Amino acid sequence: MDTNLTDEERLDLIKKWWRENGSSIITGVVLGLAVLFGSKAWFSYQETNAQTASNIYVTLMSALETGDALAVAEKTGVLVSEYGGTPYATLAALAMAKIKIEAGELNDAQAQLRWVLDNSKSEIFRDTARLRLARVLIAMEDLDAAEALLQEPVSGNAFDPLYTEVKGDVNIARGDIPAAHLAYQEALAATAADSPGRYILELKYQGTQQASVAPGEQQE
Repeated sequence: MDTNLTDEERLDLIKKWWRENGSSIITGVVLGLAVLFGSKAWFSYQETNAQTASNIYVTLMSALETGDALAVAEKTGVLVSEYGGTPYATLAALAMAKIKIEAGELNDAQAQLRWVLDNSKSEIFRDTARLRLARVLIAMEDLDAAEALLQEPVSGNAFDPLYTEVKGDVNIARGDIPAAHLAYQEALAATAADSPGRYILELKYQGTQQASVAPGEQQE
């Protein structure tokens, strides 16, 4: 701005500049505030949503402990349909799948586990669901589908021995005892001594050990 202008001339220039640019400045401020408060409202909604889902899941776990399968099914339905983006929906679906497996309702268990595979944002939850689904498919004698699942990559090495063990289970179902024995052996080598599932794995390994030895190699 020219320093030689009079105060009145400066005022006229400011008014002219404001007429030309004022509306865009106001619009920018309004949009900025809308984004700011909109973001706060969104995060507040997300927090409330997660808290509600958490409360429903606590009720579901109470029903699970008392053996109220109907209540578990009801709460799972609510979490999956209304709070599917939360981890509580995934946990509920996994719990529901467990109930269905124990009841021998394998088709329903498969549906719950596939929902986790398709919807969970957690790689660990998806790896868990894939492993359990493979076991369900073995029980349903759909060995090709189970084997295909086990070929998919996992998120970390922690799941490797579990997947290898279930590959051994597929081999058992196919009647290939030597291949099962090798799979169990590999799984044992990668399983910690204090792992909860190691004892069962050792039994599987020992059960296939004698059958995997060729007749000419058997000791007298």
